[in-house]
Amino acid sequence: MEFGMRDHTGARRLTLKAITTVFAAVALFLTSALPAWAADSITLTWVRHGESYGNIAGAGIDTSVPGPQLTALGEQQAEAIAQQLKDGGYDSIYTSNMIRTQETAAPLEALLPNLPVYEEAGIHEISAGIFEGSPIDSGLGRIAYFLIPVAWTLGLRSLPIPGGENGNGFEARVNGVINDVIANGDTNPLLFSHGATIMIWTMMNVKNPDILLMLTHTLGNTAVVVVTGNPEDGWTLVSWDGVQVSQTPSLGTKLFVNVRDLVVAPQTAVYNVVQALKSRDFSQVVAAVRDGVVMVAKAGVAFVKNTVTDIAQAIRGALPGGAAATSTSVAAKTKSTSAAATTQATEETSNGATDLGDGNKVEPGKAGAGSTRRDSSAQATSDDTSQSASTDKADGGAKKGTGSSRRAGTHKAAA
Repeated sequence: MEFGMRDHTGARRLTLKAITTVFAAVALFLTSALPAWAADSITLTWVRHGESYGNIAGAGIDTSVPGPQLTALGEQQAEAIAQQLKDGGYDSIYTSNMIRTQETAAPLEALLPNLPVYEEAGIHEISAGIFEGSPIDSGLGRIAYFLIPVAWTLGLRSLPIPGGENGNGFEARVNGVINDVIANGDTNPLLFSHGATIMIWTMMNVKNPDILLMLTHTLGNTAVVVVTGNPEDGWTLVSWDGVQVSQTPSLGTKLFVNVRDLVVAPQTAVYNVVQALKSRDFSQVVAAVRDGVVMVAKAGVAFVKNTVTDIAQAIRGALPGGAAATSTSVAAKTKSTSAAATTQATEETSNGATDLGDGNKVEPGKAGAGSTRRDSSAQATSDDTSQSASTDKADGGAKKGTGSSRRAGTHKAAA
């Protein structure tokens, strides 16, 4: 009898402690007015692998590990992208645990033998589940396999691929790799990954997503995507396979991101609690519940604040006063540089009109109309990373990994 009373008393104390912890966390969040310091920004340069035997006509979707190897064309693409990336000032190389990414990175590893190389399972391709083996060029399987992850980019992260993963698990594993990158002290890493993984993670997380761009410009083999930012302050898409992306999203995009972040917070919180429950560790469960409550509360406050701010700024910019102020500012700048501008305009007029033959893309250092799309992608990547990366590391040899598996520069996983 006495033992039973003690057992119930202990359970009540643990429950009371958990409730008290949660309320204390909420109170701390609501009463805290201290400004947060911005975290250091890093540049993530994502590279899709070269053509593999899983990409050729008639092949089936293959998301297994280690997966298919590169074709002869894929090996040529790997050599070409290595030449285009070798002068980018990168401080590390990360690959997935699938052999096609490791083979794609190998030529660059040979050119930059001092860079540390890590193998990370967290950036492998999105699991196809029941759609594994479906033809890549026909049928409904390939469509369903892609449309479900597209729904994750709209905020519906709890939607699973039947027999595969959901958006919460996908987000967690990719973010785990990024946390390793940060823990390793890397600020300008190259991440060799997979088409769906790169496209979906990017559009799930950046502040300036362009879902239409993703749907109309899917990433080809060795395509490059550049993203800057950090987990605390968020991510910004800089370029997408050579296409420069606006850093100032429209009001519609801002409002979409606000809603996306609002609906994602409770899904992430529930996912984290479920993972904690699987551990059967009561302290982990309490921590997950506490963090989840704070996360959802912060998301609600941020949604109201950001939405009001975005709409107010849009209205202010549309008012005659706002337009006049902008015009005055532009006029002042124009007047201060009128002589130089006039001289430049005269020179351009004498040299001929702007060449629109390459799709009206203005990219620094871009060659003429004979250049390929991949050349412009590499140039855009070089320009982006040279502006975004903080410092190059002279010695990338000795680096302490946290959760990463170190590979030798020329190592290849077994097929």
